[in-house]
Amino acid sequence: MRSKYIAIPMSLCVTAALSLGLPARALAASPEFARTQEEWARLRDNVLEYEEIEDLVHEYNTTVLNNEQQYRRDGKKTSEDMVDDLMRQADDFWEAAGEAEDDMNAILNEINARQAESNAENNVDDSTTRYIQYAQTEKNVVVQAQTAMNTYYKLQYQLESLKKNRELLEMVLTSTQGRQGQGLATAAEVLTAQQNLQSADAQIISMENQIESTRQNLIIMLGWAQGARPEICPMPEADVERIGSMNIEEDTKKALEADYTLRLHQQNLENSTNDENRRIYSQYVEDDKQQIAMAVSDSYQKVIQARNSLDEAVTSLEVAEKAWNTANTKFQLGVVSRLEHLQAETAAVTARQDLEVKKLELFQAMETYDWVIKGVRS
Repeated sequence: MRSKYIAIPMSLCVTAALSLGLPARALAASPEFARTQEEWARLRDNVLEYEEIEDLVHEYNTTVLNNEQQYRRDGKKTSEDMVDDLMRQADDFWEAAGEAEDDMNAILNEINARQAESNAENNVDDSTTRYIQYAQTEKNVVVQAQTAMNTYYKLQYQLESLKKNRELLEMVLTSTQGRQGQGLATAAEVLTAQQNLQSADAQIISMENQIESTRQNLIIMLGWAQGARPEICPMPEADVERIGSMNIEEDTKKALEADYTLRLHQQNLENSTNDENRRIYSQYVEDDKQQIAMAVSDSYQKVIQARNSLDEAVTSLEVAEKAWNTANTKFQLGVVSRLEHLQAETAAVTARQDLEVKKLELFQAMETYDWVIKGVRS
Protein backbone atom coordinates (compact mmCIF):
# COMPACT_ATOMS: atom_id res chain seq x y z
CA MET A 1 0.00 0.00 0.00
CA ARG A 2 1.24 3.43 -0.91
CA SER A 3 1.99 5.21 2.32
CA LYS A 4 1.91 8.96 1.89
CA TYR A 5 1.81 11.45 4.69
CA ILE A 6 1.75 15.56 4.03
CA ALA A 7 4.09 18.38 4.83
CA ILE A 8 3.20 21.54 6.58
CA PRO A 9 6.10 23.69 5.37
CA MET A 10 8.49 24.87 8.08
CA SER A 11 11.04 26.44 5.71
CA LEU A 12 11.84 26.71 2.03
CA CYS A 13 13.49 23.31 2.08
CA VAL A 14 10.13 21.92 3.30
CA THR A 15 11.31 19.20 5.64
CA ALA A 16 8.31 17.01 6.39
CA ALA A 17 7.08 15.28 9.46
CA LEU A 18 6.62 11.63 8.61
CA SER A 19 4.51 10.45 11.50
CA LEU A 20 0.76 10.08 11.93
CA GLY A 21 -0.05 9.58 8.25
CA LEU A 22 -3.05 8.17 6.47
CA PRO A 23 -2.77 5.61 3.66
CA ALA A 24 -3.57 7.22 0.34
CA ARG A 25 -4.49 4.41 -2.01
CA ALA A 26 -4.35 0.64 -1.84
CA LEU A 27 -3.90 -0.03 -5.55
CA ALA A 28 -2.11 1.67 -8.40
CA ALA A 29 -3.32 1.69 -11.98
CA SER A 30 -0.53 -0.55 -13.28
CA PRO A 31 0.09 -4.15 -12.25
CA GLU A 32 3.05 -4.85 -9.99
CA PHE A 33 5.18 -6.25 -12.82
CA ALA A 34 4.80 -3.03 -14.85
CA ARG A 35 7.60 -1.38 -12.87
CA THR A 36 10.73 -2.48 -11.09
CA GLN A 37 10.80 -2.74 -7.30
CA GLU A 38 13.01 0.35 -7.19
CA GLU A 39 10.52 2.32 -9.27
CA TRP A 40 7.59 1.30 -7.08
CA ALA A 41 9.57 2.08 -3.94
CA ARG A 42 10.22 5.60 -5.23
CA LEU A 43 6.55 6.18 -6.06
CA ARG A 44 5.34 4.72 -2.77
CA ASP A 45 7.66 6.57 -0.45
CA ASN A 46 6.61 9.68 1.40
CA VAL A 47 8.63 12.06 -0.74
CA LEU A 48 7.35 14.11 -3.66
CA GLU A 49 9.88 14.91 -6.38
CA TYR A 50 8.96 16.98 -9.42
CA GLU A 51 10.25 14.29 -11.76
CA GLU A 52 7.79 11.76 -10.26
CA ILE A 53 4.65 13.76 -11.00
CA GLU A 54 3.80 12.21 -14.35
CA ASP A 55 4.10 8.66 -12.99
CA LEU A 56 2.19 9.54 -9.81
CA VAL A 57 -0.68 10.97 -11.85
CA HIS A 58 -0.79 7.84 -13.99
CA GLU A 59 -0.84 5.49 -11.03
CA TYR A 60 -2.87 7.33 -8.39
CA ASN A 61 -4.92 10.25 -9.71
CA THR A 62 -8.63 9.57 -9.20
CA THR A 63 -9.77 11.06 -12.51
CA VAL A 64 -7.14 9.12 -14.45
CA LEU A 65 -8.01 5.87 -12.65
CA ASN A 66 -11.72 6.34 -13.39
CA ASN A 67 -10.99 7.02 -17.05
CA GLU A 68 -8.80 3.94 -17.18
CA GLN A 69 -11.62 1.79 -15.87
CA GLN A 70 -14.06 3.35 -18.33
CA TYR A 71 -11.71 2.74 -21.24
CA ARG A 72 -11.26 -0.89 -20.25
CA ARG A 73 -15.04 -1.29 -20.48
CA ASP A 74 -15.56 0.61 -23.74
CA GLY A 75 -12.10 0.67 -25.28
CA LYS A 76 -12.87 -1.72 -28.14
CA LYS A 77 -16.05 -0.05 -29.35
CA THR A 78 -16.19 1.21 -32.90
CA SER A 79 -18.19 4.21 -34.06
CA GLU A 80 -20.90 1.81 -35.22
CA ASP A 81 -20.98 0.17 -31.79
CA MET A 82 -21.52 3.54 -30.15
CA VAL A 83 -24.31 4.38 -32.59
CA ASP A 84 -25.97 1.06 -31.72
CA ASP A 85 -25.68 1.85 -28.01
CA LEU A 86 -27.32 5.22 -28.54
CA MET A 87 -30.14 3.73 -30.59
CA ARG A 88 -30.77 1.15 -27.87
CA GLN A 89 -30.95 4.01 -25.39
CA ALA A 90 -33.47 5.73 -27.67
CA ASP A 91 -35.57 2.56 -27.87
CA ASP A 92 -35.52 2.26 -24.08
CA PHE A 93 -36.68 5.84 -23.71
CA TRP A 94 -39.46 5.38 -26.27
CA GLU A 95 -40.61 2.28 -24.44
CA ALA A 96 -40.52 4.13 -21.11
CA ALA A 97 -42.51 6.98 -22.68
CA GLY A 98 -45.19 4.54 -23.79
CA GLU A 99 -45.43 3.01 -20.34
CA ALA A 100 -45.33 6.30 -18.41
CA GLU A 101 -48.13 6.78 -15.90
CA ASP A 102 -48.35 10.53 -16.38
CA ASP A 103 -47.83 13.06 -19.17
CA MET A 104 -44.76 14.65 -17.57
CA ASN A 105 -42.74 11.42 -17.49
CA ALA A 106 -43.90 10.57 -21.00
CA ILE A 107 -42.70 13.94 -22.32
CA LEU A 108 -39.33 13.68 -20.54
CA ASN A 109 -38.71 10.21 -21.96
CA GLU A 110 -39.69 11.35 -25.45
CA ILE A 111 -37.21 14.24 -25.20
CA ASN A 112 -34.48 11.84 -24.08
CA ALA A 113 -35.33 9.44 -26.88
CA ARG A 114 -35.07 12.14 -29.55
CA GLN A 115 -31.80 13.36 -28.03
CA ALA A 116 -30.34 9.86 -28.15
CA GLU A 117 -31.41 9.49 -31.79
CA SER A 118 -29.83 12.83 -32.64
CA ASN A 119 -26.61 11.82 -30.87
CA ALA A 120 -26.56 8.57 -32.83
CA GLU A 121 -27.03 10.41 -36.12
CA ASN A 122 -24.20 12.82 -35.33
CA ASN A 123 -21.88 10.43 -33.53
CA VAL A 124 -18.20 10.95 -34.36
CA ASP A 125 -16.71 9.00 -31.45
CA ASP A 126 -15.12 5.58 -31.23
CA SER A 127 -12.48 3.83 -29.14
CA THR A 128 -9.74 5.98 -30.68
CA THR A 129 -11.41 9.26 -29.77
CA ARG A 130 -12.02 7.98 -26.23
CA TYR A 131 -8.35 7.03 -25.94
CA ILE A 132 -7.22 10.45 -27.16
CA GLN A 133 -9.58 12.23 -24.77
CA TYR A 134 -8.48 10.16 -21.77
CA ALA A 135 -4.81 10.54 -22.64
CA GLN A 136 -5.27 14.30 -23.03
CA THR A 137 -7.03 14.48 -19.67
CA GLU A 138 -4.16 12.64 -18.01
CA LYS A 139 -1.56 14.98 -19.50
CA ASN A 140 -3.62 18.01 -18.44
CA VAL A 141 -3.66 16.71 -14.87
CA VAL A 142 0.12 16.32 -15.02
CA VAL A 143 0.45 19.92 -16.19
CA GLN A 144 -1.86 21.10 -13.39
CA ALA A 145 0.15 19.21 -10.78
CA GLN A 146 3.49 20.46 -12.07
CA THR A 147 2.16 24.02 -12.10
CA ALA A 148 0.81 23.58 -8.56
CA MET A 149 4.20 22.44 -7.27
CA ASN A 150 5.87 25.39 -8.97
CA THR A 151 3.27 27.75 -7.46
CA TYR A 152 3.74 26.17 -4.03
CA TYR A 153 7.39 27.20 -4.02
CA LYS A 154 6.77 30.64 -5.53
CA LEU A 155 4.35 31.33 -2.71
CA GLN A 156 6.95 30.19 -0.20
CA TYR A 157 9.45 32.73 -1.51
CA GLN A 158 6.82 35.47 -1.55
CA LEU A 159 5.93 34.60 2.05
CA GLU A 160 9.54 35.13 3.09
CA SER A 161 9.44 38.61 1.56
CA LEU A 162 6.20 39.41 3.37
CA LYS A 163 7.65 38.31 6.70
CA LYS A 164 10.75 40.43 6.22
CA ASN A 165 8.62 43.42 5.27
CA ARG A 166 6.52 42.87 8.39
CA GLU A 167 9.68 43.03 10.47
CA LEU A 168 10.46 46.38 8.89
CA LEU A 169 6.92 47.70 9.46
CA GLU A 170 7.06 46.64 13.08
CA MET A 171 10.23 48.67 13.55
CA VAL A 172 8.64 51.61 11.72
CA LEU A 173 5.75 51.47 14.20
CA THR A 174 8.11 51.34 17.17
CA SER A 175 10.12 54.23 15.76
CA THR A 176 6.99 56.27 15.06
CA GLN A 177 5.69 55.68 18.57
CA GLY A 178 9.06 56.80 19.96
CA ARG A 179 9.00 59.93 17.84
CA GLN A 180 5.44 60.64 19.03
CA GLY A 181 6.68 60.52 22.61
CA GLN A 182 9.22 63.16 21.66
CA GLY A 183 6.60 65.28 19.95
CA LEU A 184 8.06 64.53 16.50
CA ALA A 185 5.20 62.40 15.14
CA THR A 186 1.43 62.76 15.20
CA ALA A 187 -1.20 60.29 16.36
CA ALA A 188 -2.28 59.98 12.74
CA GLU A 189 1.21 58.82 11.76
CA VAL A 190 1.17 56.23 14.53
CA LEU A 191 -2.25 55.02 13.39
CA THR A 192 -1.01 54.70 9.81
CA ALA A 193 1.99 52.67 10.98
CA GLN A 194 -0.32 50.41 13.00
CA GLN A 195 -2.63 49.91 10.03
CA ASN A 196 0.32 49.07 7.76
CA LEU A 197 1.48 46.44 10.24
CA GLN A 198 -2.02 44.98 10.51
CA SER A 199 -2.24 44.86 6.71
CA ALA A 200 1.08 43.00 6.59
CA ASP A 201 -0.23 40.48 9.12
CA ALA A 202 -3.34 39.94 7.01
CA GLN A 203 -1.21 39.44 3.88
CA ILE A 204 0.91 36.84 5.65
CA ILE A 205 -2.15 34.93 6.83
CA SER A 206 -3.63 35.04 3.33
CA MET A 207 -0.36 33.82 1.82
CA GLU A 208 -0.09 30.98 4.33
CA ASN A 209 -3.64 29.95 3.45
CA GLN A 210 -2.79 30.00 -0.25
CA ILE A 211 0.27 27.83 0.40
CA GLU A 212 -1.77 25.31 2.37
CA SER A 213 -4.53 25.23 -0.25
CA THR A 214 -2.00 24.74 -3.04
CA ARG A 215 -0.27 21.99 -1.10
CA GLN A 216 -3.53 20.19 -0.41
CA ASN A 217 -4.60 20.33 -4.06
CA LEU A 218 -1.19 19.10 -5.16
CA ILE A 219 -0.94 16.07 -2.92
CA ILE A 220 -4.55 15.01 -3.56
CA MET A 221 -3.99 15.16 -7.33
CA LEU A 222 -1.06 12.80 -6.83
CA GLY A 223 -2.89 10.27 -4.71
CA TRP A 224 -2.04 11.25 -1.15
CA ALA A 225 -4.79 11.40 1.43
CA GLN A 226 -5.86 14.85 2.62
CA GLY A 227 -4.19 14.36 5.99
CA ALA A 228 -0.94 13.03 4.54
CA ARG A 229 2.43 14.64 5.20
CA PRO A 230 4.89 14.04 2.36
CA GLU A 231 8.19 15.82 2.03
CA ILE A 232 7.99 18.14 -0.95
CA CYS A 233 11.41 18.32 -2.54
CA PRO A 234 12.82 21.52 -4.10
CA MET A 235 12.02 22.33 -7.71
CA PRO A 236 14.59 21.55 -10.42
CA GLU A 237 16.69 24.39 -11.84
CA ALA A 238 15.80 25.80 -15.24
CA ASP A 239 18.28 24.84 -17.95
CA VAL A 240 18.80 28.31 -19.38
CA GLU A 241 21.30 27.07 -21.96
CA ARG A 242 18.58 24.97 -23.60
CA ILE A 243 16.72 28.08 -24.74
CA GLY A 244 19.27 28.59 -27.48
CA SER A 245 18.38 25.23 -29.01
CA MET A 246 14.65 25.95 -29.26
CA ASN A 247 13.60 26.00 -32.91
CA ILE A 248 10.09 27.33 -33.54
CA GLU A 249 9.84 25.96 -37.07
CA GLU A 250 10.94 22.43 -36.22
CA ASP A 251 9.07 22.39 -32.92
CA THR A 252 5.86 23.48 -34.64
CA LYS A 253 6.09 20.40 -36.85
CA LYS A 254 6.45 18.22 -33.76
CA ALA A 255 3.53 19.96 -32.08
CA LEU A 256 1.30 19.41 -35.13
CA GLU A 257 2.01 15.70 -35.00
CA ALA A 258 1.50 15.39 -31.24
CA ASP A 259 -1.38 17.77 -30.48
CA TYR A 260 -4.18 15.87 -28.76
CA THR A 261 -6.98 18.22 -29.81
CA LEU A 262 -5.93 18.10 -33.45
CA ARG A 263 -5.68 14.31 -33.36
CA LEU A 264 -9.14 14.12 -31.81
CA HIS A 265 -10.70 16.37 -34.42
CA GLN A 266 -8.99 14.47 -37.23
CA GLN A 267 -10.49 11.25 -35.91
CA ASN A 268 -13.88 12.94 -35.50
CA LEU A 269 -13.64 14.00 -39.14
CA GLU A 270 -12.83 10.45 -40.20
CA ASN A 271 -15.84 9.16 -38.26
CA SER A 272 -18.25 11.76 -39.66
CA THR A 273 -21.13 10.25 -41.63
CA ASN A 274 -22.85 13.39 -42.92
CA ASP A 275 -21.77 16.47 -44.83
CA GLU A 276 -22.49 18.91 -42.00
CA ASN A 277 -20.23 17.09 -39.53
CA ARG A 278 -17.51 16.77 -42.14
CA ARG A 279 -17.70 20.51 -42.75
CA ILE A 280 -17.59 21.28 -39.02
CA TYR A 281 -14.65 19.02 -38.21
CA SER A 282 -12.71 20.04 -41.31
CA GLN A 283 -12.89 23.60 -40.02
CA TYR A 284 -11.87 22.46 -36.54
CA VAL A 285 -8.80 20.76 -37.97
CA GLU A 286 -7.74 23.88 -39.87
CA ASP A 287 -8.33 26.07 -36.83
CA ASP A 288 -6.30 23.69 -34.67
CA LYS A 289 -3.32 23.91 -37.01
CA GLN A 290 -3.31 27.70 -36.84
CA GLN A 291 -3.73 27.70 -33.06
CA ILE A 292 -0.90 25.22 -32.60
CA ALA A 293 1.50 27.40 -34.59
CA MET A 294 0.44 30.39 -32.51
CA ALA A 295 0.82 28.42 -29.27
CA VAL A 296 4.39 27.44 -30.13
CA SER A 297 5.30 31.01 -31.01
CA ASP A 298 3.55 32.53 -27.98
CA SER A 299 5.03 30.06 -25.50
CA TYR A 300 8.49 30.68 -26.96
CA GLN A 301 8.07 34.44 -26.54
CA LYS A 302 7.05 33.87 -22.92
CA VAL A 303 10.25 31.88 -22.39
CA ILE A 304 12.28 34.80 -23.73
CA GLN A 305 10.34 37.27 -21.57
CA ALA A 306 10.88 35.10 -18.49
CA ARG A 307 14.60 34.87 -19.22
CA ASN A 308 14.84 38.63 -19.57
CA SER A 309 12.94 39.09 -16.30
CA LEU A 310 15.39 36.71 -14.64
CA ASP A 311 18.33 38.74 -15.96
CA GLU A 312 16.74 41.91 -14.58
CA ALA A 313 16.19 40.23 -11.21
CA VAL A 314 19.87 39.26 -11.07
CA THR A 315 20.85 42.88 -11.65
CA SER A 316 18.33 44.13 -9.08
CA LEU A 317 19.71 41.75 -6.49
CA GLU A 318 23.27 42.90 -7.14
CA VAL A 319 22.22 46.52 -6.62
CA ALA A 320 20.20 45.71 -3.48
CA GLU A 321 22.98 43.65 -1.91
CA LYS A 322 25.53 46.35 -2.65
CA ALA A 323 23.28 48.92 -0.95
CA TRP A 324 22.82 46.58 2.00
CA ASN A 325 26.56 46.04 2.37
CA THR A 326 27.04 49.79 2.35
CA ALA A 327 24.29 50.28 4.91
CA ASN A 328 25.74 47.51 7.06
CA THR A 329 29.14 49.19 7.10
CA LYS A 330 27.60 52.54 7.96
CA PHE A 331 25.52 50.93 10.69
CA GLN A 332 28.62 49.40 12.24
CA LEU A 333 30.15 52.88 12.25
CA GLY A 334 27.03 54.39 13.75
CA VAL A 335 26.37 56.54 10.69
CA VAL A 336 22.88 55.17 9.93
CA SER A 337 20.08 54.03 12.22
CA ARG A 338 18.89 50.48 12.76
CA LEU A 339 15.73 51.39 10.82
CA GLU A 340 17.74 52.53 7.79
CA HIS A 341 19.86 49.40 8.04
CA LEU A 342 16.75 47.21 8.18
CA GLN A 343 15.27 49.00 5.18
CA ALA A 344 18.34 48.11 3.13
CA GLU A 345 18.29 44.54 4.45
CA THR A 346 14.60 44.17 3.61
CA ALA A 347 15.22 45.42 0.06
CA ALA A 348 18.00 42.85 -0.36
CA VAL A 349 15.91 39.99 1.02
CA THR A 350 12.98 40.97 -1.22
CA ALA A 351 15.27 41.12 -4.26
CA ARG A 352 16.70 37.69 -3.42
CA GLN A 353 13.25 36.12 -3.06
CA ASP A 354 12.13 37.81 -6.28
CA LEU A 355 15.09 36.27 -8.06
CA GLU A 356 14.00 32.82 -6.87
CA VAL A 357 10.48 33.52 -8.09
CA LYS A 358 11.80 34.59 -11.48
CA LYS A 359 13.78 31.34 -11.72
CA LEU A 360 10.60 29.37 -11.16
CA GLU A 361 8.71 31.50 -13.68
CA LEU A 362 11.35 30.76 -16.30
CA PHE A 363 11.20 27.07 -15.45
CA GLN A 364 7.41 27.15 -15.81
CA ALA A 365 7.61 28.99 -19.14
CA MET A 366 10.02 26.39 -20.49
CA GLU A 367 7.81 23.56 -19.26
CA THR A 368 4.79 25.15 -20.95
CA TYR A 369 6.73 25.37 -24.22
CA ASP A 370 7.74 21.73 -23.93
CA TRP A 371 4.17 20.65 -23.29
CA VAL A 372 2.95 22.48 -26.38
CA ILE A 373 5.50 20.52 -28.39
CA LYS A 374 4.25 17.32 -26.75
CA GLY A 375 0.69 18.09 -27.79
CA VAL A 376 -0.79 19.78 -24.71
CA ARG A 377 -1.92 23.37 -25.04
CA SER A 378 -3.16 25.30 -22.02
